[in-house]
Amino acid sequence: MPGFNDEDDDIDEYTNQDDDIDKYTNQDDIDEYTEVREVDCFTRIGESVKAIGIGFLAILISFLILIWNEGQLVVKQVAQQAIPISSAVVNNQYIGKLVSTSGVITSSETLGVHLFIKPGNYIALARSVEMYAWVEKRDKQVKTKLGGSQTQKITAIYEKRWLPIKELNEETMSLARNDTSIIESTKSTSFLQPQNHQNPSVTIENAGYKVNAAKIGIFDLDMQSFQLPSGASVAQAFDAMLTVPDEELPTPTVLQLSNNNTLPGVKITSEYNYLYKGSGTLTVPKIGDLRMRYATLNTNTNVTIIGMLGSNHSIVPYVHKNHQRFYRIFTGTQSQALGRIKKEESWNWGVRFLALITMWYGFRVLVEPINIVLDFIPIFGSIGRLTTGFSTLIISLTLTIATIIIYHLTSNLLYIALAVPIAFIIVGILFRKR
Repeated sequence: MPGFNDEDDDIDEYTNQDDDIDKYTNQDDIDEYTEVREVDCFTRIGESVKAIGIGFLAILISFLILIWNEGQLVVKQVAQQAIPISSAVVNNQYIGKLVSTSGVITSSETLGVHLFIKPGNYIALARSVEMYAWVEKRDKQVKTKLGGSQTQKITAIYEKRWLPIKELNEETMSLARNDTSIIESTKSTSFLQPQNHQNPSVTIENAGYKVNAAKIGIFDLDMQSFQLPSGASVAQAFDAMLTVPDEELPTPTVLQLSNNNTLPGVKITSEYNYLYKGSGTLTVPKIGDLRMRYATLNTNTNVTIIGMLGSNHSIVPYVHKNHQRFYRIFTGTQSQALGRIKKEESWNWGVRFLALITMWYGFRVLVEPINIVLDFIPIFGSIGRLTTGFSTLIISLTLTIATIIIYHLTSNLLYIALAVPIAFIIVGILFRKR
């Protein structure tokens, strides 16, 4: 193929000097597209300088993620110490305290989606929508030449896939190295070859609904403080390993679709429990077709709620001293609810890792102009990226750990009491070695 030679993996010829398309190859339905671009060193430096703002933003976001996550971890640990009370007995001595109680959740209201689903006895109802859409997988291979210019070979492969609508118009980096990057995108307006690969606008959104008033035993619930259930709630109904965001109403029961609970004229698929809207079928879909799943929190379900015991026989959001709130409904018993919270603590480690990677990305963006200057001699650029990649990782890891420690030191005196003697011991050991 013009531009790349398979034997020596080098550039043989380049014919377009304006960053235009050098070559593209058509397959059935234009599923693959390739172009070769020449980018000079000064253009690369300019683009990297423009991206510095993105680097600072990524670092700021990583700190915000860490602070939020540590606050959630603290309040979850506190929630495990909630005072258990009966949902059938007045407990005025615990007013203002964090409590947990179990019972049957009830409401005098009925709830319907008004689109496709008939009203029913639900506390909460959620809809998750997926679209059959184009996905672009873009593979970029670069060759850096003496003087810092690059030849970039970009290959885009297009495939049709069912996607949650929240993933439309997104880009995801799945692999990144110095000479290769792979990006998956569903943002059809920015596809390398947008012709014949356009994803239509979504006509039906994810949705959540809840009643205005509900009770557990004698206690009124502050339903306004609960977030509406989302697509995550539906995913949880189909996969118990998943969880819903904090303070979102869970919908753990799959709504089995039938003519009894759907409006006339809708297309129900007997397989996988979907409502279908489009010109195709579930087995032979067409681009733009939609499929929908539903999940509910039914009335008369046994649940556990954890929150603050308020006046007038109510349970309201509990606010911890670090200003983090806790107000959750779980299906099942108190022990099951506490087990769920304990399990969620392990997921906080995943959020910490996400913050670390975000911070590392931000620092790498900040130092990239230096690496591009070093690319004037390609081997120096490779060494520079290896060096800056490792050093920015160490900096990011240090700042992540420091942020976590400082947060807990400033919000928990027990950590300070433990940290001070440990610090003296470490200093003493260092002085002895000297």
